Amino acid sequence: MNTELLTRRDLSTLFHFERPRLKNLFQQAIHYPLVLVCAGAGYGKTTAVHDFVQDSHAITVWVQLSDRDNIPGRFWENYTHTMKQVNVNFAKEISKIGFPDTDEKVYQFHKSSHANATQIKRRIVVFDDFHRIENPVVLRFIEKAFLDMPPETSLFLISRTVARINTTGLVSSGSVFNISEDDLRFNENELAQYFCSLKIPILPENLHEILQDTKGWAFTINLIARTFQKAPAYSGYLRNAMKSNIFKLMETEIWDGLSSNLQIFFVRLSLIDHLAFDLIKLLAGSEENLILELEQQNTYVRMDNYINAYLIHPLFLEFLAAKQDILLEDQKNETYTIAGNWCNKNGFKIDALSYFEKTKDYTSIVSCLSEWPSQIPYDIAKFAASIFDRAPENTFEEINHFALLHFRTFLCQGLWQKTIEMGNYYEAKFLALPESEFRNRNLGYLYYHWSILRGMMCLIDHQYDFDHYIEKFCKYFPQPSDPESFNLFPAPWINNVGSSKKGSLQLFIDSLDRTTGFIEKSFHGFRNGHLELAYAELCFYQGDLEKAETYINVCLKYALKSKLYDLAHRALFYTLRIGIIQGDYQKTQQVINTLITHLDIKEHTHRYANYNICLCWYFCTLDQGDNVPEQLKEHFSHYGYAGFLENYENQMKARYHYTTANYPPLLLYIEEIKKRESFLFGRLEMLAIEACIHYKMKNKDKALTVLIEAYETAEPNGIVMPFFELGKDMRALTIFAIKEYKSGMLKKRIPKTWLESINQKSAAYAKKLSSVILKYKLVNGITENYNISPREKEILTLLSHGLSRAEIASKLKLPLNTIKTTIKKACLKLGTESLADAIRIARDRKII
Repeated sequence: MNTELLTRRDLSTLFHFERPRLKNLFQQAIHYPLVLVCAGAGYGKTTAVHDFVQDSHAITVWVQLSDRDNIPGRFWENYTHTMKQVNVNFAKEISKIGFPDTDEKVYQFHKSSHANATQIKRRIVVFDDFHRIENPVVLRFIEKAFLDMPPETSLFLISRTVARINTTGLVSSGSVFNISEDDLRFNENELAQYFCSLKIPILPENLHEILQDTKGWAFTINLIARTFQKAPAYSGYLRNAMKSNIFKLMETEIWDGLSSNLQIFFVRLSLIDHLAFDLIKLLAGSEENLILELEQQNTYVRMDNYINAYLIHPLFLEFLAAKQDILLEDQKNETYTIAGNWCNKNGFKIDALSYFEKTKDYTSIVSCLSEWPSQIPYDIAKFAASIFDRAPENTFEEINHFALLHFRTFLCQGLWQKTIEMGNYYEAKFLALPESEFRNRNLGYLYYHWSILRGMMCLIDHQYDFDHYIEKFCKYFPQPSDPESFNLFPAPWINNVGSSKKGSLQLFIDSLDRTTGFIEKSFHGFRNGHLELAYAELCFYQGDLEKAETYINVCLKYALKSKLYDLAHRALFYTLRIGIIQGDYQKTQQVINTLITHLDIKEHTHRYANYNICLCWYFCTLDQGDNVPEQLKEHFSHYGYAGFLENYENQMKARYHYTTANYPPLLLYIEEIKKRESFLFGRLEMLAIEACIHYKMKNKDKALTVLIEAYETAEPNGIVMPFFELGKDMRALTIFAIKEYKSGMLKKRIPKTWLESINQKSAAYAKKLSSVILKYKLVNGITENYNISPREKEILTLLSHGLSRAEIASKLKLPLNTIKTTIKKACLKLGTESLADAIRIARDRKII
């Protein structure tokens, strides 16, 4: 028998060229949104789909699933990593979304999917081994996301069992195509053609017996073909062997013919899920001939160019897995170590952690997790926590930062009580150890992150005691080589205060002051700018801009020296806002330009997010919503804790929604803020916006009710800036409130002097803002049609010549009130409340 021919001709060739019945089925299937390919192992599901999509020339994303993809984070790593090979930009966009576990994220995924489906070309998404997915969270996402795909897109689910997703809607609309075991079985005619193509003579009675015994099962038919000429006839040895045990056939017809090195290599591959070409090369090491030998087994192993990886037939993998006891422990550990390092480098963090755990390499686990200096993604934190829980009890004594990362995995899940319990557990364990540099360093790190926990919990329990843990940190920890280790509160606001109670902000700052003192004393005068920014922030919101700028300048000096770029960003953000208040366009541009230079600082992890946040606020304030970064135009994101980056971005999305008058989702977001932990400053900004929204929507009673709530939240600590920064909108609301003051509701709750002050300051803000907007438009060549009437133009011209209103009324023989009304209309059209600004704009625009 020509065995070389058999190894070169695998089943995929037959499926594609010699089974027109199956080819026709797939040609029909591609016009359906959902194609379910369901059959047991060995029916050729994967090969048939692979050959079809290869011949179809469609844009194809092939996702090979494993049991680990039941972890949502790992599923997302797998999907986005595969997508990169087809559409890099789309992969980057959806990577930022994270696993879509909320309706908002699913919406963002849909929007991005449709936006990136610009080519008029057939697209196919394949999920192979879909039967491995059992997690309802992953299944529901696939229901929602992949069953509402762009036009000309089909989803192929290859599974051994019926797909566990609800397809009722698609079935009822005739949008599902099924390919079953019966469709994939060989019939007698196809069987005869197959043996003929391999030049194997076969009697008709043998053909009938094979079909009867195999039921057209592709895998056994292929094995029978490979061994046919070794037996006198199918009815003899071969038939009995096939019936007794398919694995025995693999043993004699495949395994026994492999070199011992290839046998070991194959079994090593059965240990891991990833068979990427680069990883296989690493595992082969200097034995390059192993790759060539492996590729010769092309009936059961093939290179898939869609995913740049090898695929091994599932049944053969099961066979190999049963052989794992032939491996030495060192061979297993080497395989897991190489695979773990490759996965870590290529973004498969959950797999990396899993492989490192198999070798009990907790040092690599700690190193992998330390790549997230502030916030470990939720799914990864949850997965890693279980690894730490399973580790030997004394591991913390041997592995640097083991206890700290165990602590952080619960912290990043928002499990406050569990994190406290973990802190108490490790504190007691470390204190029971003999004193050493290792003990003190790890205990110091634990106290440092405990202080971060207590700082975060200020929003929840309003207890400002984080300085106690910094004091302990300073007692045990040696002088740091990296000042970034002192980045205490990387949150939207430096003042982690949720309570509106009088003095709450000062209590927080007092604790931060003590914290700064402990660090400065213990580390030779080191300062990082946290305290200065906290004072700057408080002064800014209280309206004392002179003091705020003084503190900001000191903060920037310390923060940039310490490479605390998140802290520097917040200081620059306040400088930008002060520039608007002062009407200083040049200052705003200096801030923007500085932020642009920060984009080149790779150590600044959140540089792009911070830059986009500043741009969003800036363009919303200038009423240039079209220029807002696209990701901040999306729906609001789910967030685990108010201080996480997702919620900082939500605050900017709120500004965009307000600017574009998209009020319903914004009001829902504000309601959510009221029901959970939130920053006092952020909550106040949203309350002020909510009051203005209701006024714009003509719901004036509700507007006054929310204004009262905002005042009562702000007044104890003298906060005013959230009102000022709403400019003409707040001015309009306060004018109405002053007129309605005698109604009773306001008189009892808000001093009239406060309303008058807010009215004056918001009007002044509006004038300065209009000046910045004008300069921005002039610099950027933005022209507008102001629709100035001939009468308005005439009056503006006379005003520019120095005539008074009374003189103009006399000259034009019009009532004085008509002149005043016309001037107000002209100012409104020119986007300003200042007559002087209106005349200047009219001149600049050559209106007069």
